[in-house]
Amino acid sequence: MKRLTFLFNFFTLLLLIFGFGVVAQPNDRWKAGSALLLTDTVQTLYCFVETEANPWLESEKTNMIASLESAQHWLVQQAGHWNVPLFFKNSPLENAETISFDSITTGTGSGRERVDWIKKVVQNAGYRNSRQAFRKLSVKLHNDNILVVVFAHSDGISYAMRYAKGMSKKKYIMEGILVYQRYDNGAEMPVSCIVSHEILHLYGAWDLYRTYAQTLEKQAKARELYPNDIMLRVDYAMETLKIDRLTAWLLGWNSTEEEIFEWFRPDDYRK
Repeated sequence: MKRLTFLFNFFTLLLLIFGFGVVAQPNDRWKAGSALLLTDTVQTLYCFVETEANPWLESEKTNMIASLESAQHWLVQQAGHWNVPLFFKNSPLENAETISFDSITTGTGSGRERVDWIKKVVQNAGYRNSRQAFRKLSVKLHNDNILVVVFAHSDGISYAMRYAKGMSKKKYIMEGILVYQRYDNGAEMPVSCIVSHEILHLYGAWDLYRTYAQTLEKQAKARELYPNDIMLRVDYAMETLKIDRLTAWLLGWNSTEEEIFEWFRPDDYRK
């Protein structure tokens, strides 16, 4: 009996020490791709896309990188609330830091946006496809936890390009987000908050507000249960927001599952 008690206590201690590495939903098909676990060191590669008629100014690029760093700082703070170690390393996407395209499509939040931006930018950096880019970059950077941030000098609703089991690895295994400079109506947007929100999508977080894939009923319930969750709303004052227990569970930060969690699954995160 003493031996069993010792083994139980020892196993419990291991869970306390290493529990942050346990994914809440290990069998979920979305637990795949280059952005696998939001813990330890995450390598972020960024690039800027523009058109010849509408190029980035250096001052604008500086502001966007500052917004990225602010978003990452907030994510690190939130991870700390859940006792999860998290660090970010940032670097430009090799020789493709700034890429010019003939046109940049506008994100409208319809769910029908183009989702091959990451493939396009890594090909511009000299890789055949996303799978080769992930394989080679993982070795070069000594890290297989990689995401790409594409800043578009255009107006639109930003979105994440995530990977799930069963999708084409050549096209989509390298995960990333597309961040527009302004909203689709030309209004300024809380870039840092948007970046944090979209990064969380890559690691399994669900939208909790009304979208093409989420219902008003679930939005109303989220407002009741998780009123300050960043997946429900964004804000210029990021200190008013947090990663609540549902989103933390989706990220693998919170190991306590509640019966209602799965009810919030949106249509675009089908099992």
